[in-house]
Amino acid sequence: MITEIAKYWDKQSAIWSEEKKEAWTLPETTYWLEYFKSLLPHLPGNQVLEVGTASGYFANILHLAGYEVTAVDLSPNMVEEAQRVSADLGLPIDYHVMDAQELQFPENQFDLVFTRLMTWTTPDVEKFYAASFKVLKSKGLFLNFDGDFGDMCFSQEGHEKYPAGIMEEANIIKSKLDISKHSRPQKDMELLEKVGFTKVEVDEKAQNRILHKPENEEALFQLTAIKL
Repeated sequence: MITEIAKYWDKQSAIWSEEKKEAWTLPETTYWLEYFKSLLPHLPGNQVLEVGTASGYFANILHLAGYEVTAVDLSPNMVEEAQRVSADLGLPIDYHVMDAQELQFPENQFDLVFTRLMTWTTPDVEKFYAASFKVLKSKGLFLNFDGDFGDMCFSQEGHEKYPAGIMEEANIIKSKLDISKHSRPQKDMELLEKVGFTKVEVDEKAQNRILHKPENEEALFQLTAIKL
């Protein structure tokens, strides 16, 4: 399953890099930069791990916001694109090809673990949450933006730039994953508490506030949790 998911993301590395290059000139990049700057004073330090970095868009923003950034992705092609983009920007991001369920870092290393649009394609979300808990320092923050996509049918319409058939491939992968069978973010909150996190909270309007959009627009949910 992991190999299938990695190949799915590998096919999209070029288009993701292109889209995020376009996003770099848009106001949303400034908004995300402001958001991550606002988090920093509330963290024990500035060591961040981004899981599922794709082409490195957020890793680069995090560095500019004042963090020391380590970023991982399951897809070798995504990591290659991310390394190229960061090198072009002259930003020192520490990239690794790595399975989110098996984070190969020492315990208590990071002040923030951040992921966005990654857990919906994770075979064992509980295992990822446990791995995140392990690598976080005491009082460290876990931050996840994602959606409840289990019952959704992704369509190629509107994604014409993407590889042919990629959305149907996403539907097939999604149908095989346990997290798709559950209501989110309720299931995520249960799992985060199960692996040891406290102060587990969900905010379904957070991304719209960050991006200065109307709160009634559909958006990803934001999950936050603290390791005591």
